[in-house]
Amino acid sequence: MPAPPDFSRQPPARRRWLGLLAGLACGAAWAQAHCGRPLLVAVSDLGLGAYQEQGQWRGIVPDLIRELQTRSGCALKFVALPRARALLDFDRGEVDILTSVMRTPERDRVGAFLPYGYTKHDLLVLPEHAAGIDSLADVVRRPELTVGVVRGIRTNSRIDAQLEQLLVIRRVEYSSDYTGLSAKLTARRIQAALVPNALHVKLRRDGLVPPDVALVDVPEARPQRLGLYVNRSTVTAPMIVQLERPLAAMVSSGWVRQTYVRHLGEAETRRMYQAAEKR
Repeated sequence: MPAPPDFSRQPPARRRWLGLLAGLACGAAWAQAHCGRPLLVAVSDLGLGAYQEQGQWRGIVPDLIRELQTRSGCALKFVALPRARALLDFDRGEVDILTSVMRTPERDRVGAFLPYGYTKHDLLVLPEHAAGIDSLADVVRRPELTVGVVRGIRTNSRIDAQLEQLLVIRRVEYSSDYTGLSAKLTARRIQAALVPNALHVKLRRDGLVPPDVALVDVPEARPQRLGLYVNRSTVTAPMIVQLERPLAAMVSSGWVRQTYVRHLGEAETRRMYQAAEKR
């Protein structure tokens, strides 16, 4: 390994500047040695969580990944995949990092979970059916109501049990994505829909749901922790640590929460975080 450069004969101000440059270079070299090749990060359309605009990825997750790349020194490469395909490719070891996912025992066997934020599912109800609906249990008691959900989405909360009950009595209608789900709600094909807040805020902004649709903050849907999953079969333990430390600092410093505010707005971010803190 080469000896460190000798700046002792340089003027003091120049020594400090050269020392800073050398430190940055050594830090970058150390990070690259630990991170190695670029890591493949699966990104899917998830409303304000991640979306494409003029060929560029925008939203909470892309901002987070770009900041994590800067802080960790690891090259992180976006790979656009439908959500179901991203999950499958991760399990197969064809993707290094999953974004915007909840922790599950099954996925813990494949990857390391690095938490950073939250998600909150809400119930959107057509205005003509919204009276008397304060919970998902109220929906179960209303036989004329069909609830739309996106296939494969789990909430890790009491909602899952309620959906199973509605499924048994054939009052759940599945869609492959949230664009299709919102189209069914607009066409009155379904009367209600379960949608994460990062999705329904963007759907409203884009005019893709009826403007007078009611938002019901159902008590069964507590905020759930979101994070990254790093694939242990393709990413070494030192590389995982190299990602985990700066991500934890981004959370503790409030950087992540401010990113939510920038995209979701102050009121929605406060609603989600306050509900999460009451858990």
